Amino acid sequence: MSFSIRREARAPVCVADLHGEMDLAVVDGLRPQIEAMLESGCVNFVLDLSDVSYADSSALGLVVWLNDRVAPEGGRIVVAGATRGVSRILELSGLLTVAPTICDAESADAALTSFAPDGVGLEPLWTECVEAPAAVSELAGLRARVGEIMDPLGLSEQAEFDMKVAIGEALANAVRHGSPRGEADSVRVAVTAFADRVEVVVDDSGGGFDGCPTGAGDLYAPCGRGVPFMRALADRVEFERSDGGGARVRLVKHIRAGGPEL
Repeated sequence: MSFSIRREARAPVCVADLHGEMDLAVVDGLRPQIEAMLESGCVNFVLDLSDVSYADSSALGLVVWLNDRVAPEGGRIVVAGATRGVSRILELSGLLTVAPTICDAESADAALTSFAPDGVGLEPLWTECVEAPAAVSELAGLRARVGEIMDPLGLSEQAEFDMKVAIGEALANAVRHGSPRGEADSVRVAVTAFADRVEVVVDDSGGGFDGCPTGAGDLYAPCGRGVPFMRALADRVEFERSDGGGARVRLVKHIRAGGPEL
């Protein structure tokens, strides 16, 4: 097993390039190097697992340890390019479900795109809004309409599905938790296209929400997975108060210049 850690110039993130088998011996050598990056101020990490053929509980323990260090600082971890076998281990661990700061990506390049800062000074290309009563029966229609609005962006099939699920979770939360008067309240969605990204904002009429999921630490909880899903599927998720005092969820997906977005 060999590894190296570098600070990426294109984004505020450190990348760990890992090769071979990731077991206890490797983890013991890797941890001090990650510690040094943490002490230097790095709080975002991409773990490139595309060339990792084996990972056991010690590897998972390293990810948990790193998550405990970066989460309080608002950092994020992306496990990138995991092979089928390593993906299976990650799936069994439940880390991608219970830890909102950990997500996966198809490749290290895809992960780095998700950390890329928004284009400074870029003006919106267009904004389109849709509003509907806060009713469960309206959810499918809202998802479909927002999907139609995003069609001109030419998102890849995977990116389109990811955003559809993330938006669907935000809409479901707005209806279930952000509409105290039921169908008398409304849910509002604004889709804004930029040259480098799409932003989808969902507003409700509730009392606001800080983005901290409930029950996210319990794999068998009947609810509480919506926020982790949003964080895993969108490149950035922000929670704030809407102009009317309710919750506002902003979902951002970056678009790669010169190629299919992620």
